[in-house]
Amino acid sequence: MNPRRPLTADDRALLESLLRDCGPRLYGYVRKVFRGVDADDAVAEVFARAADNIASLRAAKRKDLYLLTAARNYCRDRYRRKLPTTMSNERLAESAPPATAGSESRDELVERLRDAVARLPERQREVVVLRMTAGLKFEEIAKLVGVPLGTALSRMSAAVQRLRRELGVTHVCGRR
Repeated sequence: MNPRRPLTADDRALLESLLRDCGPRLYGYVRKVFRGVDADDAVAEVFARAADNIASLRAAKRKDLYLLTAARNYCRDRYRRKLPTTMSNERLAESAPPATAGSESRDELVERLRDAVARLPERQREVVVLRMTAGLKFEEIAKLVGVPLGTALSRMSAAVQRLRRELGVTHVCGRR
């Protein structure tokens, strides 16, 4: 391990700026994609690692994608270490039937959608969250996730179809 050099004032300013600009997006990404990983801890760890690798961060063209990639790698590593009992409990929660459709308020519908997204397979959920919450383009998602563009698009399509089925949506905006 290399001895860590002290951060310069410019390094600290860059990290503070990125925390302010990208921190909420990183937090939302971690919370929505990687259930069971503490989002506060994950974001703190990502920024600590970014500080340790400040030269790589500075060299990155898209610092937001650099940080999202770091968050993804950290969370996947943490997610793999989960205890089997925790995973079993999550699988049980995922298999619960969705709430019945009816005359529901917007808040209830949003909650049903949030729950349905949480039940998507991780690969589909990740693409949905990166697109809808982080606002990334599909090309950026593909690069971040490390898959071809067509794979990112097909994961989104499969997620949308699954969400429509689960929520009982038969058509959207006049399309069937």
